[in-house]
Amino acid sequence: MNRKSLALASALMVGTMVAAAVAVGSRLPVDAQLPIHWGLSGEPDGFAGKWPALLIPAAATGALSLLFWFIPALEPRREGLERSQGLYLWGWLSVLAMGAVMQLAVVSVALGWDLPVNHLVVGGTGAMLVLIGNQLGKSRSMYIIGFRTPWTLASEEVWVKTHRLSGKLMVAGGLATIFAALLPLPSGLLASVMVAVIIVSAGVPFVYSFLLWRREQASRQASE
Repeated sequence: MNRKSLALASALMVGTMVAAAVAVGSRLPVDAQLPIHWGLSGEPDGFAGKWPALLIPAAATGALSLLFWFIPALEPRREGLERSQGLYLWGWLSVLAMGAVMQLAVVSVALGWDLPVNHLVVGGTGAMLVLIGNQLGKSRSMYIIGFRTPWTLASEEVWVKTHRLSGKLMVAGGLATIFAALLPLPSGLLASVMVAVIIVSAGVPFVYSFLLWRREQASRQASE
């Protein structure tokens, strides 16, 4: 897997999503409304016309794929990116997978399939966390990708230690989220699990990076 193969996969994915949107949309009434957002209850709380609703996942996937393609040209810390190819490539792949999940969610409603959309989205989010988290600990300092705090960007050591912890938390949280999505949990509880995982995965490393940086500064001052 490399940048060019993922670019090709992105083009094929977006083309397939657009073709599916056209095939499904042509079968629906002109004034059909489809969900574009689901609340914590698992019920749709945002709607749009059939064409915007069906094409938004493809458009978002295409836009994010373009961003990933141009990241090597945009990233100031290119050495860090070169040493973080796993995170870069698997992060891109997770975007394609999540785009497919969102497209399936909208299509399932349009065609009247009895799919548990909230479980599908939560499970997809969990899989994305696992894919990304598995690569975080191997990454190096960058401005565009990664867990970027003032302290991880100021110190390579703080970056590495923070991302090792964050990666472990994301993998564990992602697996817990996938497991929860496979259970017949109420939508509210399922959403709470996902929100809790995201808060812990982001909040703990944020505090940890500051503590590491402060300890590093104190150690540096003591040695002067």
